[in-house]
Amino acid sequence: MKTLMMICILCVAGAAAQEPAVTANQMIVYGTATLEKAADRALINLTLKGFGPTLEAAINQTKTKVREVSRKLFAIGLKESSLYTSSFNSGDNFEGKAFWSSNRDFRTQIDMVVTVDSLELLEPVVSVLAAASPERLSNITFALRSDSLMKLETRRLAVANAQQKATLMAGQLGVGLVRVLHVEELQIDGDLYTQGRYAVSFARVATQSAVAEAEGGSFYGKMFSVKAGVKVVFEIRAGK
Repeated sequence: MKTLMMICILCVAGAAAQEPAVTANQMIVYGTATLEKAADRALINLTLKGFGPTLEAAINQTKTKVREVSRKLFAIGLKESSLYTSSFNSGDNFEGKAFWSSNRDFRTQIDMVVTVDSLELLEPVVSVLAAASPERLSNITFALRSDSLMKLETRRLAVANAQQKATLMAGQLGVGLVRVLHVEELQIDGDLYTQGRYAVSFARVATQSAVAEAEGGSFYGKMFSVKAGVKVVFEIRAGK
């Protein structure tokens, strides 16, 4: 009997311990905010290959292709900082050697990333790259050049949202807000920076050509969402 009573006491004590602690004269509110911005940067992966009877000849052929592509990209408005080599490899061309000729005995491959910061140039850039007969032209990804100011603004709006909620609830309950006791930033969807839905065609939005405006563009950029959340604890008093 004593054992049964002890078990009951422990169960009641455990249930009481699981109840959330309520601190008198406090109000807890949560504020959230979301801002969306269209991508203003595109990155394109490009692979160029060269072949030759010697390794030097294969390298020179690939370098010529890179120079020609670069020249055309600079002519339409890109800068040298818009291009960078992500990888380089060369050696025997085991898969493509010809028995009757040595012109393809060696191969060289250069992988490049082209950054386009003016999205109205995206379609002309892709046209230039495609005309170079690349081994691979793929993975057009969209990004934001900078989102730091956007993140700060989102946090400000989240705090303002929490303040508005607290003011509204305090007014309805007939209590006054004394001061902020605690502020905590919350994670939204696991990360403050999340990629969202697809947006309109940038090529169509950016171009001034009436014909192009009517036809629209071929590439679509993403909308990026920046989310913020805060938990704010206010001290309250009876009466306004």
